[in-house]
Amino acid sequence: MPKQTWVGGMLAWALLCAGPVLAAETQMPPGLTGDWGGARGLLYQMGVSLQVRYATELAYNARGGKGHALRQAGQFDVGLGVDMEKLAGLKGGTFQFTFTHRNGNNLGADMELGNLQLVQEVYGRGNVGRLTQLWYEQLFWEGRVHWKLGRVTVGEDTADFPCDFQNLSFCGAQPGNIVGNYWFNWPVSQWGTRLRLDVAKVAYVQVAAYEVNPRNLDPSFYIGRFTGATGVMVPLELGWNPKFLQGTLEGLYKLGAWYDSSNASDVLLDDVERTGRYGAYFVVRQQLTHVPNATNKAQGLNVFLRLTHTDRDTSTQDSQYTLGLGYTGVFGRADDDVGFALGRTHSNGRYVTSQRLKQLQDSTTLVPRTEYLGELYYSLHATKWLVLRPNFQFIKPGANEDARNVIVLGLKGALSL
Repeated sequence: MPKQTWVGGMLAWALLCAGPVLAAETQMPPGLTGDWGGARGLLYQMGVSLQVRYATELAYNARGGKGHALRQAGQFDVGLGVDMEKLAGLKGGTFQFTFTHRNGNNLGADMELGNLQLVQEVYGRGNVGRLTQLWYEQLFWEGRVHWKLGRVTVGEDTADFPCDFQNLSFCGAQPGNIVGNYWFNWPVSQWGTRLRLDVAKVAYVQVAAYEVNPRNLDPSFYIGRFTGATGVMVPLELGWNPKFLQGTLEGLYKLGAWYDSSNASDVLLDDVERTGRYGAYFVVRQQLTHVPNATNKAQGLNVFLRLTHTDRDTSTQDSQYTLGLGYTGVFGRADDDVGFALGRTHSNGRYVTSQRLKQLQDSTTLVPRTEYLGELYYSLHATKWLVLRPNFQFIKPGANEDARNVIVLGLKGALSL
């Protein structure tokens, strides 16, 4: 199975997303601090890749909320990726360690915007340091079988998606955006394992198992939780990575479903407990045009579509749809790109009914609705180690049906050290 290097520009992803940096780098990652007198390059030649980044997201609500404010949220992460074949002669082996520390403030909460999805996707899960990755992956059968084991984040392997946009609706594995109470994306890790089989040059099937443990959300640094698990989540994913037009138009198509064995309360019937939670997702990423002889093979127009549905018994939000377009190579700059996306997050009607009933007893109870939004960004690749991405978000908030429409002006930036 070829590497899933989608046409949107993997350098932008590596710098800007709040998600994983993969250990199997094809070249030494660029950084502000350079080669450290040759030490960094020497380590890389030995199979050791050091990864240090800082990502920041500024957001200002020009409209909506209880006032106007500017808020910053950020993430510092340090990673160590090891190619075990280069370092120890173990063919097909990869080790990854990543520590993350998040900081800052949530504009949506501070200004009471009434939004379901974060306007700063990098915010969340507490301003603490976490062990985000500690896993080993081994390839078997001439590289067709991939087995990973350790502390992992669900979204790095299952329904994975880059974080080019600043709104959470368009970032990371989509199921984690609407059932984040048990599907834990970056930076929260859990014990897990994933087995993938490449059934053809452009297709794969994979199954994974992840511990579901609410204690993984505890705001503290730890190696792993050994008690408190409520069940196991098992996702199954089918993938297709075709290249059309003589290999110039790359696509990635994913169809998946998951089941969590944990018990959960019914969102409408307070005294009823349901056995198991589940859902399904579909992801499309496709390059539509190609620029011949371009210095960046990613240049051209691309599109994405994501659909996720969850069960209506236990999920407060039961579906999310997103659709977007991007173009790489604008204004004569090979790596700069522009993107536009629309999204919809649907509040479960059963949960809405429960909130309306509670509002009859307590007038302060908020009643949710469906959230609609759009985001436009321009990505400036100032250097190989610095990306700046101004953005504009328009939101019809969904956490409170009485909330007025919101306009957010943002700036997403990332620095590779």
